[in-house]
Amino acid sequence: MKHNRSVRPAVLSLMLLAFTSAFAFQGPPPFSADMATTSANGNVNMTGKAYFSLPKMRIDMNSAGDAKAAGPFGGKMSMIVDGSAKVAYMLMTDQQMYMEFPTDREGPMAQRMPKIEDMLRGGDPCAGREGATCKKVGTESIGGRACDKWEMTEKSGKTETLWMDQKLHFPIKVIAGDITTVYTNIKEGSQDASLFKVPDGFRKMDRGGMGGRRPQ
Repeated sequence: MKHNRSVRPAVLSLMLLAFTSAFAFQGPPPFSADMATTSANGNVNMTGKAYFSLPKMRIDMNSAGDAKAAGPFGGKMSMIVDGSAKVAYMLMTDQQMYMEFPTDREGPMAQRMPKIEDMLRGGDPCAGREGATCKKVGTESIGGRACDKWEMTEKSGKTETLWMDQKLHFPIKVIAGDITTVYTNIKEGSQDASLFKVPDGFRKMDRGGMGGRRPQ
């Protein structure tokens, strides 16, 4: 599917934005959930599994497109964030490679990564989002779970609608533009520590490797 090369990073950014919104509240307790991301025009069709054990989290993703046609973002992929170490890892499972990104404010992905200091903040989803405004528009049930529904407007004018789980303090449904992400089959409980580590045997790839450089 020729759209995957550009769509995949956009979906990653959306999920990281959802993480940032979640950490503006009290951090969620450990849990896992199934994840599905779709778009109105059908260009995105992704499923996966999410694991949370703050300050660490992981999302495993499966693309519906052709892995070879999608380049480095095709096939199975995972995003791991280690909040205490201020680092994130993008795992490319089929290639057994990974990329590393800093999550500090000086890093290139800083605006898309959750901040540890946001985890203990109370308030609305805008608490950790500079320039954003939020409005609570009601409560709804998503998959049998009570949620507060919020409308968020970024400083840039972009809008999102989030359904924040009242128990998890996490957005289990997010609509941003034509992309919708939903978390289902939520199971609370401790998570295996090995989920949040780069697997043995994976080679580190320079971020420039997406442009043709060899892995390290």
